Amino acid sequence: MDKMRTTGTGYEAREPEKFSRFLYRQKVVFLVAFVGYVCAYLVRNNFKLMSKDMIEVYGWNKLNVAFLLTCFTVTYGLGKFFMGALADRVSLRKLFAGALGMSALLCIAIGFTRQFAVIAILLILTGLIQGALAPSSQAMIANYFPNKSRGGAIAGWNVSQNVGSAMLPLIIGVLGVAAPGNISLAFIVPGVMVLLLAFLMWKLGGDNPEAEGLNSLKEMYGDEGEPNVGEDSDTTLSYWTLIKKYVFLNPGILLVGFINAALYFVRFGVEDWMPIYLSHEAGFSDAQFLTAISVLEWVAVPGSFLFAWLAVKFANKMTIIGAIGLFLMAGLIFYYETIHNTGGSSYAQLLIVSGLLGTLIYGPQLIVNILTLNFVPLKVAGTALGFVGLMAYMLGNLGSNWLMPILADNLSWTASYMVVAALSALSGIGYLTLSRRERKAVKVHETNNDD
Repeated sequence: MDKMRTTGTGYEAREPEKFSRFLYRQKVVFLVAFVGYVCAYLVRNNFKLMSKDMIEVYGWNKLNVAFLLTCFTVTYGLGKFFMGALADRVSLRKLFAGALGMSALLCIAIGFTRQFAVIAILLILTGLIQGALAPSSQAMIANYFPNKSRGGAIAGWNVSQNVGSAMLPLIIGVLGVAAPGNISLAFIVPGVMVLLLAFLMWKLGGDNPEAEGLNSLKEMYGDEGEPNVGEDSDTTLSYWTLIKKYVFLNPGILLVGFINAALYFVRFGVEDWMPIYLSHEAGFSDAQFLTAISVLEWVAVPGSFLFAWLAVKFANKMTIIGAIGLFLMAGLIFYYETIHNTGGSSYAQLLIVSGLLGTLIYGPQLIVNILTLNFVPLKVAGTALGFVGLMAYMLGNLGSNWLMPILADNLSWTASYMVVAALSALSGIGYLTLSRRERKAVKVHETNNDD
């Protein structure tokens, strides 16, 4: 936290009590955003994890499941944009906690029905409501963290999705032991847990320091407080003019959006197709590929912390770090696709490669959120995050859902993964083209010591 105390205005000395209160609220707001987003995953992936059991018990088929997954994916992408725009207009604290509570209620409702049409409607609503959680939680962090530490805070927050993704299967596994065959509990129990925590988020969350009688980041830190992307005259512009200028017509944000779409293709192209590829093509057993998937998620946590540390150490050089990671990813994908041809040692290699994939998928991806916040004024941060998220799901996620199997069926899995590798490399090039813009937008006090 000492790193966060550096100011260019001497504010800490002039207002020590206010600054101390600000640092306390900074920690609390981060914890609310982190824990709240862990909770988001506890009421998001329930259907995906229970789909196999629902096919067997409810008499569905794979197309039923694919349709329901698409219901969530499409509406979640749209929800990210529209709810992100709403986050710039309403209380972040209330939107975040309210959306979390509503997500929990929808999750509980799914546990009380077997009707396909009803579940489809509930998943559509879940996608729209959950779309508010990432933009509002990241915007909260952006409003409380200056340039020097914002990237590290966002990177640390990003680990919450891995924690939530890893916790939910454990919770469902325990429930499965306690009550075998009871699908409803997998929705109801996590939903009740999150609903109770949502009340805590409502009480402890924050909008911005000014709303609490504190000074703005600009007043406390000077040019090192907020992204240097706006102009003085922008204060008189309407909200819609601001988002047109800084989101829809902002070359930096548009490029970040396309990079994010490519990264989501890479992420879901690897993760979603690991079970089928590793079992049908590579010949690994169920236990082996499930272990590999678990290793990918768990190693992604320390891997993301590594990128969080780099984000603090090199606050305005994240584009270069991301590019290096993505070039390494492109090479790793080539190796991943041939690993089953290496004989008896292939499983050990698979586990190592899976861990590296987790780090190189989530590390460069979290940089997207950092750059998005650095390239827009904070007053339109929610809209920018939602817009970039919309591109990710509508282009990247849906693209991997359809293109990967089409290429695999008509050409080969090698062709599918060559597309993944190419998109990884192109994303790295995209990052490099943004490095100059990043240095211009993010002013930090750089020294060679450890202050």
